[in-house]
Amino acid sequence: MRQTKHKSLPFGETIDVKKVIGKKVLTNDGKKIGKVKAIHIHPTELTVEGIQVDTGMFDVDQYIDKNYLGSLTEEGAVLKVTPLAEFLDHDVYDSLGKKVGNVKAINRSNMTNNVLSITVELEGSDKKIVISADYIAAMGESIMLKEPFDEKGMQEVK
Repeated sequence: MRQTKHKSLPFGETIDVKKVIGKKVLTNDGKKIGKVKAIHIHPTELTVEGIQVDTGMFDVDQYIDKNYLGSLTEEGAVLKVTPLAEFLDHDVYDSLGKKVGNVKAINRSNMTNNVLSITVELEGSDKKIVISADYIAAMGESIMLKEPFDEKGMQEVK
């Protein structure tokens, strides 16, 4: 192959985007969330701006901004984060290990991956409350709160 280039990566160190389409997308902790559906490139800077993730037949596709991409190879993409949508229906526990309920909605700052609050359906009822991010200690396989849960003073959602 003939090359015409100036101050760019050697051809062998670049990625053929056709080979990335359809490959897996993993979160920062290794969970597969879908497949690369499209790679979006800035029209004048010619840099990757993000990827579109096919999350399956019944889920809504996701767009992941370049700031949340850890790596992009011919094997697929690895994210720097776990997208907040992955925490829907996760169990919520207080600091004593008591199950509070399940996450039903996540309120985030604009379109970032920063949590403002979560809406939780309380265990054993259909009552929903909003818990501020200030009270969340950790988000992983489940959501852990910083304090023992006390329903009093929590904002109920209709």
